[in-house]
Amino acid sequence: MKFHLLAGIVLLAGSICRADLAGDVLNEMNRARENPGAYALVVEKEGSQSSGPNSKTAIMEAVRFLEKARPLPPLAWCPPLALSAQSHVNDTGAAGATGHTGTDRSSPSRRMARFGTVVGYGGENISYGCQTARAIVLSLIIDEGVSGRGHRKNIFNPNFKLAGVATGKHARYGIMCVTDFADAFISKGEEVPLFR
Repeated sequence: MKFHLLAGIVLLAGSICRADLAGDVLNEMNRARENPGAYALVVEKEGSQSSGPNSKTAIMEAVRFLEKARPLPPLAWCPPLALSAQSHVNDTGAAGATGHTGTDRSSPSRRMARFGTVVGYGGENISYGCQTARAIVLSLIIDEGVSGRGHRKNIFNPNFKLAGVATGKHARYGIMCVTDFADAFISKGEEVPLFR
């Protein structure tokens, strides 16, 4: 399934967002979700290029996870979640801040609530310094240095049906990527949730 940009998202995201990269990140996550066994080969072959120098253990753990994982449906693009993600990129990227808390102390759920209501559960992944969609997704699946592998769990959460991705400049790492996830989402002013 290929991602197609909506003109409104590009305009709303502004020049900071590399909309093509955001779409490529969603497509790459969906490749991993839809065929985790095949993606295990990608992680094994290319993982060391997207991870730290001592990451062999984390890479092999990710490969084992993918070899056992069941295929999942692709995540659908959700414009309000993309706006939520872009708001965090704009806020923390310019400040050179890291983490899921905004400079205004906002949490991912609070940022998503600015654009509507998450139905079920929501989540957020952030990547710093990775220049390509493949490198972003590999780093999040390998999840080196994250004890609970929370980024990997978000990508492979079977309950998540929607995602919004945003990328932009980061004062310290050059580039950052934020992905917000949800089971379903009701946009502000709407009554019917967005489902995949």
